[in-house]
Amino acid sequence: MAKKGSSRHLKRYAAPRTLKLPRKSAVWTMKPAPGPHPADRAIPLRVLLRDYLAVARTAREADGAISRGEVLVDGKVRRASGFPVGFMDVVHLPALDACYRILLDHLGRLIPVKIVPSEASFKLCKIIRKQYVKGKKIQLTFHDGRNVVGDFLDYKIGDVVKISLPEQKVLERLPFKVGSIAMVTGGSNVSKVGKIAEIKTIFGPQPNIVTLENDGVTFQAPEHYIFVLGREKPAISLSVSG
Repeated sequence: MAKKGSSRHLKRYAAPRTLKLPRKSAVWTMKPAPGPHPADRAIPLRVLLRDYLAVARTAREADGAISRGEVLVDGKVRRASGFPVGFMDVVHLPALDACYRILLDHLGRLIPVKIVPSEASFKLCKIIRKQYVKGKKIQLTFHDGRNVVGDFLDYKIGDVVKISLPEQKVLERLPFKVGSIAMVTGGSNVSKVGKIAEIKTIFGPQPNIVTLENDGVTFQAPEHYIFVLGREKPAISLSVSG
């Protein structure tokens, strides 16, 4: 009888390239559980604690800390070892008084960047869907799967919203427009940050092309790879703090 469903196991050599893991040090690694981020763009909590942050030496130690509620993701306790942590998520370890935001390195791999506690109180979320719901309210869907409902008539797909954690209250809109500061999240220019200089509309099935500038150097990326970080400067830290 044929096996149904996907495998629960994952060999390291077949792990997504977004994971910053040595491929030959071990045979197996953990597969992310279903959750707010796709499996090929997420880090399981166990892997984050053991292999990235080195706060646990073994899977047993990492699982123990997680089951005891010592790990918060976006302000909420997560007790599943396979819970997927992805781009822009905020991870808080109260026992160590340490906070991290998940960003991208120059190879497009997910990496935890240490941030100050004040930055752990908010998160940036990109709008990927906008629709009307019951009561003539507008529902926004973000890149991490969460939804908010309210009076968001002026908000557009591609904009980024600053929300409070864990309340999910909308604090600020960061518009996708010329002059905003943005990061490239995919392609050959992944992780580069610059000011949006031009948004070129392409008619047909191809995506719009965005030109960014940083210190006199220009680079381009498709519109869906652009993640706005701020109006005149990034609203978050992009390098290690503390």
